[in-house]
Amino acid sequence: MKMIKIRIPKSKRGISSQMLLAPILLLATTAVVILIPQAKQALSVSHDYPAVICPGALSGGTQVISLPTKNLQIRSVSSKSSKLYTTALTQLGSNSNPTYVSGNSGSEIVFNTISGSMSAVAVCSVGGPSDWFVGGSAGVASTGVLNVINSGLSDSSVLIYPFTSKIALAPIPIKVKANSDSKILLSSIAPGENSIALNVVTQSGRVTSFLLDHQKQGLRELGASFVNPVFTPTNRVFLGGLFNTSEKSASISHLIRFLVPGNINANTTMTIYSEDGSFTPIGFDQLSITHQKVIDVSLPTLNISSPFGIEITSDQPIFASALTRAKTHGVPDYAWASQLSPISKFTLNLVGSSASFVFMGQQVSLALSWQGVNGKTQHANLNSPDIAVWKPKGIIRGLTIAPRVKTPIYGGAVLVNPGGASLNYLPLLANQVLVGASLPSLDIRTLTHD
Repeated sequence: MKMIKIRIPKSKRGISSQMLLAPILLLATTAVVILIPQAKQALSVSHDYPAVICPGALSGGTQVISLPTKNLQIRSVSSKSSKLYTTALTQLGSNSNPTYVSGNSGSEIVFNTISGSMSAVAVCSVGGPSDWFVGGSAGVASTGVLNVINSGLSDSSVLIYPFTSKIALAPIPIKVKANSDSKILLSSIAPGENSIALNVVTQSGRVTSFLLDHQKQGLRELGASFVNPVFTPTNRVFLGGLFNTSEKSASISHLIRFLVPGNINANTTMTIYSEDGSFTPIGFDQLSITHQKVIDVSLPTLNISSPFGIEITSDQPIFASALTRAKTHGVPDYAWASQLSPISKFTLNLVGSSASFVFMGQQVSLALSWQGVNGKTQHANLNSPDIAVWKPKGIIRGLTIAPRVKTPIYGGAVLVNPGGASLNYLPLLANQVLVGASLPSLDIRTLTHD
C-alpha cells in the first residue's frame, strides 16, 4: 500500500492549519471505515458431544461394551496407535486396553465378567478434573483395582487422595503416559483398610478413572462391583434402585457409606421410597457424620419386597453410596450404588438384560421406548408423585428415556446380566452431554499489521 502524503500550505490571511486539516481527517476516517469494516459483536457457538472412555477388562475377566447405536468411531487406548475406525456393531468384545468412543447422544455400558456368572457393570465416562469414588475395600480379601486412563496425546499427572475410617491419608502421585493407562491395586493404596474412599485429581492430561471392587477368599469369589465416580458433594443425595426381595432362600443386607469432605461434621436425614410408601428408618432421622472419615452405617431389615430408592438430606455437602450384599441359593455377590445425577433424554443398550427400574423426584413423569426380545419397539409413560418402579416383562435391548417435566428426576436400575444372575446396579444417566465451544469470528483486523 502506497503512503499518501498530504502537504498543508502555510496559513495565509489568518486561516489556521487546524481548520484545513479537519475536513481532510474526516474524509480519511470515512474511507477507512468503508474499506476496513469493524468486527461484528456476534458470538458463534458450536455444540458437540465429547468422547467417552470405557475401561478395559479388569481382574482377569472378559468384557463386552454395549454401544447405543451403530457406526460409531472407536479406538483402543494404547501407546501403539491412536487411529479411529468406524464399527458397524453395537456390542464389542474388548481386551485389557480401555476403549475410546467418539461423541454421540447415547450412553455406553461395560459388562465385565469376572468368573463364571459373576459380573460388574459400569457406565463409560468422559472423566473430570476431580473424580470421587465412595466405595470399595483395600482389606485382606481385596483384589480390586483403580484404573487411571490417559486418552490424551501427552503425559498426565494425577494425585490420589485416599480416605479411610480413621484418617485421610497423604496423596499418592502417579504419572500416566500418553494414550495409555495405569492399573493400581486398592490394597496398595490403603493396605488393610476395609472402608475406603478415593479422590482422583487430574493435574494435567485428559484422564478418566474407574474403580472395580473385587473380593476373593482363596479361590472362592465373594463378589465384584464397579464403584461409579461422582464429581461433587451435595446437600441432597439420591440412591436407587436398590435390590430387595421376599424370597426365603435369599439373604440381603444394606450398608450406607458416608464421606463429608469439608471440615464440619454433617447432620443427615434419610428417607426410603418404595411402592409400599415412604419412611425414615429408626436412627436415621438425625444421624451425625464425622468429617473427612469414611463412615459405614448398616440399614435395619426392610420389610419391602420390591426395588427401592433412598434420599439423604444434609446440612453439609456430602458423598454417599449404598452397598447391597446378597446371597441367593448359596452364591454370594454384592453391588455398589453411587449417588445419582438428574436424568436427561438419552438412549442405552442393555444387550438383552433383564432389569427393574426405580425413578425418584418431586414429580416423576417419563416417556419410555424400548426394544424387546422380538425386536419390536414398545412405548410406556410413567407418572407418579415421588417414586415409580418399572418392571418390564422379558429382556430389554435398546431403551430411550425422556423426562416430561422440568423438575429433576433420578433413576437407577437393577440388572441381571447375560453372564448369569449376579447382582448389579446401573445409574441411569447420559454420560455424554452437549458441550458448547466459542468459534472465532471473522475479523479483517487480524490480517493487518502496524
